[in-house]
Amino acid sequence: MYILADPLAFIIRPIYNLIQNYGLTLIIVTILIRLITIPLTVMSQKSVAKTQLIQPEMMKIQEKYKNDKNKQSIELQKLYQKHNVNPLGGCLPLIVQMFVLFGFIGVIYNPLEYILQLSKEQISAISQAVGATKSTYQVTLCGMQGVAEQIKELGLTPINFNFYGIDLTRILKGNEKDLMMWIFPVLAVVATYISGYITKKQTPQPAPSKNGEVEPPNMANSMMTIMPIMTAIFTYTMPAGMSLYWFVSTAFQILQQTLINKIINKKVKEEIEGKRK
Repeated sequence: MYILADPLAFIIRPIYNLIQNYGLTLIIVTILIRLITIPLTVMSQKSVAKTQLIQPEMMKIQEKYKNDKNKQSIELQKLYQKHNVNPLGGCLPLIVQMFVLFGFIGVIYNPLEYILQLSKEQISAISQAVGATKSTYQVTLCGMQGVAEQIKELGLTPINFNFYGIDLTRILKGNEKDLMMWIFPVLAVVATYISGYITKKQTPQPAPSKNGEVEPPNMANSMMTIMPIMTAIFTYTMPAGMSLYWFVSTAFQILQQTLINKIINKKVKEEIEGKRK
């Protein structure tokens, strides 16, 4: 996790030093990374759109060779090659965002190390001075009384974690009575649900059963239910800064996905129909 935090801190640190606003820095960096990974998003959407359009052909192959899985796999592979489809192409942006997520966790939990660049010895001295335990997270330490003064004694300016009245170092768990603390977790859960709904609409659904058996739900259906629950747990137990990141990242993804779909889907449809002629 900390290895992944190093390259992210390389981006976060100069932006924070320039604007001196922790919350705005997280937003800018999150959007910047989303913009940088647009090529991966476009490639992923092309794969999803193509898979949707060749779904009828896939279903025919699955039905024709339902008793011969090996032949079915070969014919599906031929179909993928014909239309230049990578069945796993839609997963690449998710993998990248997982690495980014772990990087953000490292930075947000250790802001003294990655943003202020304090040494372990300096952080340990501050912890002892304010009576923190060895197990106290840096992000928690930053909110403790006397820490700001200790940082100033080192000739540095303490990080301003206040973002429109919300302390981004605090965790919702244990602070449920503070209504402000619910804002970003709730927004994150809602954005995750909307993102899952859009993904479900784009994902090819299982072929209808001819013998009356109920088809099991596909991954998109499962993730639409699981991800909001995971997001709720995630944002309830982690600093508000992570909730802010999760919300901004997911909200920008929805906007990005919607705009890209309008452009990509039309082009992919023309490409697939051209190959069928």
